[in-house]
Amino acid sequence: MTNRVFAEATTGLAFVLTLSKRQCNTLLRLRAHEAAHGKPERSKSGGPRDGSLDRSAPAYIGIVQTDQLHPLRDRGLVFWFTDHKGEPRGFGGLTKAGELAADLLAEAGMTIEATNTLSVLKRMDRVAA
Repeated sequence: MTNRVFAEATTGLAFVLTLSKRQCNTLLRLRAHEAAHGKPERSKSGGPRDGSLDRSAPAYIGIVQTDQLHPLRDRGLVFWFTDHKGEPRGFGGLTKAGELAADLLAEAGMTIEATNTLSVLKRMDRVAA
């Protein structure tokens, strides 16, 4: 199935996908989290199973700066589950395009540690405290 949002962001035979250092960090963190805990699943109530704020849940998004998720969503790299009205109902994780982009970053030698920014490190310190 074609990812329409990603297709629109990358029209043409050649394309450039520009990501900030923080966005790269977000993709790599989500990739690592999904590898450790699995992909979020939609529950019968329409949202992600176990909730997106449960630290042990696959949908937990506290590991990333959530303001970085919207630009990634706009590029078709992450998605939200939606309810019957089309309203967001929980973070859904990486799309196939997001998985591939994260894999390309890892293949290029980028790591979570190498893409940490000062704001990410400060957030980690606050969470640890």
